[in-house]
Amino acid sequence: MKFDGEAARRFRPRDAGDDPCRGDERHRVMAEALNRYGLWDHLSAELRESAMAEVATGCHPLHFDLLFEQIEFFADGEELAEGGVERFLRALAPALVRYGVVLEVETVPDVDDYIVSINGIRCMVLRPEDWEGGDPWALSTVRPLAVVNQLLAAAGRSALRAHTLYAGGNEGLVFLMDPRAAEAMRASGLFPEHEVPALADGE
Repeated sequence: MKFDGEAARRFRPRDAGDDPCRGDERHRVMAEALNRYGLWDHLSAELRESAMAEVATGCHPLHFDLLFEQIEFFADGEELAEGGVERFLRALAPALVRYGVVLEVETVPDVDDYIVSINGIRCMVLRPEDWEGGDPWALSTVRPLAVVNQLLAAAGRSALRAHTLYAGGNEGLVFLMDPRAAEAMRASGLFPEHEVPALADGE
């Protein structure tokens, strides 16, 4: 998927030459919650400790280098809307295996509608009317991920669910995270709502 580095820059840690601001109590509370709810469980103990310390001192919690292709993935809304859902879900599949979900995905031939089958579940990605009055790029991101969340819930091995950020954009992101971690970001009051990952729950 297309990527010009903007997401990596947006979620980079502070460099030594950056403003040496310090986090406040909100950052520390959020860091502890994110650690408790498993945002960094895929990391070594040393890296988890380092990530939590960085967030507690004011760094952005969605550190691109620590999360990318582990629990964070690109979801280009334009590509998904133009037939890329099957390819995207196949790229996501290896990460989902860790949480008890083995994806089987295929595009269902249809004259008018864009449909994919996800583990036997028929997912309506786009209808012709979605191009007229909806946001087809966002819909083609969220609808398949809502099915993935159904499968994660049924597997019962993890509280992680697919969340989206900037859904429908060319640099949309997907995070596999505990909904309580996203809520900890929201409750901190440190981010506007559009900067907090949203649970992919369909329409």
